[in-house]
This record gives sequence, structure tokens and C-alpha cells, in this order.
Amino acid sequence: MPTPVADSTLEQFRAAVAGTRPVPAGVTAAAVSVSFALGLLAKALSVSGRRQTLAGHGPDLEALATAAQAGSARMMQLAGDDIDAFEDYLARARKPHDDALERQTRRRALEGAVHRAIELPLAAARESAAGLELCVEACPLIHLAVIADLGACASLLASGLRIFLMCAESNVRQLAVDPSAYREVLARGKDRQEQGLRRAQTVLTHVAATLEAAPAPEA
Repeated sequence: MPTPVADSTLEQFRAAVAGTRPVPAGVTAAAVSVSFALGLLAKALSVSGRRQTLAGHGPDLEALATAAQAGSARMMQLAGDDIDAFEDYLARARKPHDDALERQTRRRALEGAVHRAIELPLAAARESAAGLELCVEACPLIHLAVIADLGACASLLASGLRIFLMCAESNVRQLAVDPSAYREVLARGKDRQEQGLRRAQTVLTHVAATLEAAPAPEA
């Protein structure tokens, strides 16, 4: 992708995802989506702060909004890092391996690239799980006017979490010389996914209940 993700237009990014180059692909696309979701959470918190009538919520709203903005920036960085990591892997995979020495050199070079290609989606999964925790904390503070945005954020984060862990497992299965070395980290990832999905459901249940209890508009 000639233009870095963070500097590209939406159309440039869309065209790159739909193009024929190996990257950007699933992790990058999901990371951008999650970055937007966390930005949306920050907006919902800011709007709620402006419309909040109960005293004492300002500091909590501001702290959560700041955390959401920071998470959004980290996800955008991870989106670009994933492209760099896979391009690095492909470059190392193309190294000559005609004799024993070349094969040994290439294998050592690939090991680091493979580890990075696995760790990046796992890092993105951790960020998504942290974002879902922010959503849960935000539930009692979000104004009715933007409650659906909170639900949208939780839904996007849950989808991203699934995607990141699926891609990490795919990289382990297809790229790692010894997939068993990643057994524990993948197990922890699955635990994180289950907990994150429960968090997402908590948020969505809250959103549904809030909308159900909302007063009817005046005639």
C-alpha cells in the first residue's frame, strides 16, 4: 500500500483492501474498523458530557473519552504495523534457500517475522478487549441521544476481537514452524474472546433496555 494507512483517504484504503496485493487484508481492515469504533465511543462520551445533567460525572466521562481516543490511535498504528509485518515476512520468505547455509539463514530470518505476524493481531485483540471494558464502564454515563452509538461501538469491537484472534490462529497454523509453541497464547486469546463477547452482550443488553425505557416523543 503506497500511502500509510493513517495518511490515506478512505477511498485509497478501500481500493487497497480490494486490490490484488497481499496486504492490507483482514487484520488491517478490522483494525481500522475498531479504530473508528473507539473514536465513536469517544464522541458518544463527549456528547454525553455536554448533555449530562447529573453532577459529578464530568471527570469520569473525560477520562473514558481520553482512553478511547488513545485506544483509537493505537489501533490505527497497529493497522499500519500489520502491513509492514506481513511485507517483511514476504521479503524474508523470498530470500534464497538453495543450500543448507542459505536455508538456515532464511529460517532464522523468518522466525522473527512470523512471531511479529502472530503478535500483532494478538495485540489488536487485547486492545479490542480493553475497548469493550471501556464500553461497560461507559454504560451508565452515556446519554440516550447517543446510546445506539455505544451499541455500535461494542458490536464493532466484538467483531474485531473475533477477527484478530482468528487471523492470529491462521498465522500460527500456516506460518509457524512449531505451532505448538503458541498453544498457550492462543488459549489465552480464546479466553479473552469469550470474556470480551460477554462484555459486548452486557453493553447491548443495556442499550436495548435503555431504548425500551425511553419516553415516547411528544406529539
